[in-house]
Amino acid sequence: MTHSNTTVPEVNGFGQTVNFNPVAPNLWFVHDTFDQSTLHWMQGIYVDMNNTFEVTRPDKRLQLADGNDYRKLQDIGVSLVPKLKELLNIKLNLMVAKFWLDLPEFGCQPHGDSKEIIVTLQVYIDAKDGGDPLYGAEFMHVEPSVTAPLLPNCGYLNLNTDQKVHQVEAGIGVRQSIAFQYNLSTDS
Repeated sequence: MTHSNTTVPEVNGFGQTVNFNPVAPNLWFVHDTFDQSTLHWMQGIYVDMNNTFEVTRPDKRLQLADGNDYRKLQDIGVSLVPKLKELLNIKLNLMVAKFWLDLPEFGCQPHGDSKEIIVTLQVYIDAKDGGDPLYGAEFMHVEPSVTAPLLPNCGYLNLNTDQKVHQVEAGIGVRQSIAFQYNLSTDS
């Protein structure tokens, strides 16, 4: 299977130069998450006519529901587990990998993730600000709050054991991201 001249083995796992920078307790900003061919493939997910999207809560967000790229994202999420285990020293299982296309005026009110989600890795794939600044997720559990960089191939890793309150400010523009959500492994 090939997408944008990128084969499956080339899109599995973190890129060679992935960098995790701690910014607050149980929170890291991630840079250079994937290699350039993987990033390029991810940026094209929303234009593949064989993919199906659905509107999710909150509104103004489309989520990949099925299609050519859905299974591949799940496989990538599984391939990230060994590096996450090494970094966090916990055994994880992938719950789901999600591709999100945030439409103009999308925003997300302050909230904490479900207790079942132990780790979220959200990577911003692309953003077009439409003349109004767009922002990454803002984490409000520290003073001052910290906002994930909204740059291609960057994002955050949230160890959710403390259920950090976070939000996304609404803006005029379009933002693409991929979120990998994990729970605790029950394997011994």
